[in-house]
Amino acid sequence: MGFRQSSLHPWTRRVRDALAGRFSARPPRSQRVYRVDVDGLSLKRVIFPDAHQAAQVAARLRAFGATGLYPALLLEREREVWVEYIEGVPLRLDDATVDGLARWLAQLNKRSPRRVALEDTAWMHALEVDLGFLGDVGVLSPPRVSQLRQWAHEVAPDHVWLGHDCCDFILKNFVRTPEGRIRAVDVESLGADQLLGSGAAKATLRWLGGSRERFLGVLRSEAVPDYLRDFRFIELAFVAFWTKSSYLEGKRRFVDARHFERFLAES
Repeated sequence: MGFRQSSLHPWTRRVRDALAGRFSARPPRSQRVYRVDVDGLSLKRVIFPDAHQAAQVAARLRAFGATGLYPALLLEREREVWVEYIEGVPLRLDDATVDGLARWLAQLNKRSPRRVALEDTAWMHALEVDLGFLGDVGVLSPPRVSQLRQWAHEVAPDHVWLGHDCCDFILKNFVRTPEGRIRAVDVESLGADQLLGSGAAKATLRWLGGSRERFLGVLRSEAVPDYLRDFRFIELAFVAFWTKSSYLEGKRRFVDARHFERFLAES
């Protein structure tokens, strides 16, 4: 039986991670991803930090297996998940890609969403904690933290939608297959019990640019749960979380107080 394995992490990242683990206090990356070729068949092998995380990812992949949105699950064993290796080309940002990704996300968001009272969730408390942290470390000034907290309470909805969302909704995590279909390749990005709209919020922050309204318009036309009417609150919650996480993970290039200017301008 022919068996060949190669890392899917670029060598620059592997070197950077090795140096960071040895000389930096930055949290190390503990996940490993490989392409495995077995007798002419290409598979993807993901090794997680622990078996619990692997089981969570595998369960979500099983739930969406028939949709083809994510790679098909082949094997879950201890802290490993094996899935199909999806052949395809990277996405290019154009109108067709924006429309296709919006329709892809809509399929995810429409799977068993549930509407719950905001006060029965942890999202408002998490937002206040994240803003407080950003104030404590100097990313935001104390007056701006207070201003953003007050604005968040003013625009917060009474109810929010929870369900399946893409936790890392960026272009590099998708490919277009030879058949022309858009599919996700990052199995870890499939999130359950998420604040719906978080995936769209990451897209608007990271890559949509001037295509924001087009993207949101397609989501509306696809009849997703009506979280878009509360999208400003969802965006602020995501930006605060993402900025805090980037700060703690040492990704300082993503830590930018200017991301909060549009919310401050409305307050």
